Amino acid sequence: MRFMHMRIARPVANPEAAFQCYSRGLGFERLGEFTDHDGFSGIMMGHAALPWHVELTTCLRHPVKPAPTEEDLLVFYYPERAAWQRVCEELEETGFTPVASFNPYWDKNGKTFVDPDGYRLVIQNQCWPQK
Repeated sequence: MRFMHMRIARPVANPEAAFQCYSRGLGFERLGEFTDHDGFSGIMMGHAALPWHVELTTCLRHPVKPAPTEEDLLVFYYPERAAWQRVCEELEETGFTPVASFNPYWDKNGKTFVDPDGYRLVIQNQCWPQK
């Protein structure tokens, strides 16, 4: 089976401000950006070696207010406890707010954070299961 690249797109209030939070908190790189492409501007962020990235967008003609739910999650797995703790600390210092997870499963081995646009991410202290 051929593996495809995955893009996760999210409307945000300010792509540059959101990128700065994720860059400082998770070490994301700016992979690309666009300005006023058919009324949309945005930034692609992630890590160049990974087969996925997150796109932060804003509509210049009809701004879309971010409307995430409590179960709209990005989950990142950190199997090493020291790395997990370091990332959790960096996220708090960067402006992410720690919250109790809506699904209690994520609180057993992880910590949930909310970004300035209201999107949630879970920093999980586990190894992703490999088959």
